[in-house]
Parts: sequence; structure tokens; C-alpha cells
Amino acid sequence: MLPASSRRCSDMTHRRVGAALVVAVVIMLTMAGCLGKDKALQSTETSAQAAQRVDMLWEEALAQLPSGITTERNLSLRSLSCDAPTDGGPGGRIFVERRAQIIAPASSSWSVTEVLPILSAFWQQKGYKVITDDNPFADLHRYHVQAIDGYRLFLQTHDRGGRYDVYLDASSPCVWEFGTPDPQ
Repeated sequence: MLPASSRRCSDMTHRRVGAALVVAVVIMLTMAGCLGKDKALQSTETSAQAAQRVDMLWEEALAQLPSGITTERNLSLRSLSCDAPTDGGPGGRIFVERRAQIIAPASSSWSVTEVLPILSAFWQQKGYKVITDDNPFADLHRYHVQAIDGYRLFLQTHDRGGRYDVYLDASSPCVWEFGTPDPQ
């Protein structure tokens, strides 16, 4: 058995080590919280920059299709709310989207059903990650890819019994409208 003075010294050493560990853990947790918060509030592209990128991806996809392709029901939305962001980031951000129906030239034997194989091959060649490639219903096929920078492209093919409707979507990741949480 150790003398009383040695036990007190040993107890004090254990307390100091324990206190130092507690302080270290508190500091690490505080830093992790701060870093996580800073990361979540990092600057992003502006909505105008996101719109440019969406338009570029859109035009790039359409350029892969035969000439004479037209679009209908064009919809370009510049500030949709990211209220439930899938990236784990904070709310209050927006995203940009562009969508339209692809129409085959009337004077051509080319069919809009050829859009899916052409664009899926092109996007895979570019290294885009396939998010969805499914046919949940006999009359609908969805194909969804994501570029390395978080931008997404989406095709929907609807079998209307005698004709097909094909829609192309392009959307941005969640961004701050002015690039930062603070509009100044």
C-alpha cells in the first residue's frame, strides 16, 4: 500500500489529467460547432451565377440532339425556395430551375424516345452521377443525373399511348441569392 502522501499526489495527478481531458473535449466540441456553423454558412454562387450555369447545362444537353428540336412549355424559375435542402445545409437558400417539353421536328423520322439514350450516354461520358434511372409506372420513365458541382439534370418520358412526351429539367444546388447569407 502507498503512503498517504503518495496517494494524494497520485489523486491530484489523476484529477489534473481528468480536468485537462474535460477542457480538451470542450474546446474540440466548441471548435467543431463553430466550424460546422461556418461551413453551413459558407458563401455560394449567386442566383444569377446559378442561372447561367443551369442555362449552360440546358443548352449543352439540347445541342446533343438532332437539329430541328424545339421546346414547349418552357419554364425558367430563378428563385425557388430550398426550405428542405437535401444537402444538409441551412434553410433560407434558393435554387434555380429550367424545364421544358422536347418536341421532335415534324418533318423527321426522329422520335423523342431517342432523347433518353442520347442524353444518358452523353451525361455518363461527362462523368455525371446517375441518381435515378427507373420506370415506376408503365407510362413513365425517369432519368436523373448530378454533375460534380451539384447541378442536376432530369429527363421524364411519358407514354401517352400513341405518342411520347419528354421533359428536360436542369436545376442548381441550393445557393444564397447574393452568394452569402447576408445580402450586403
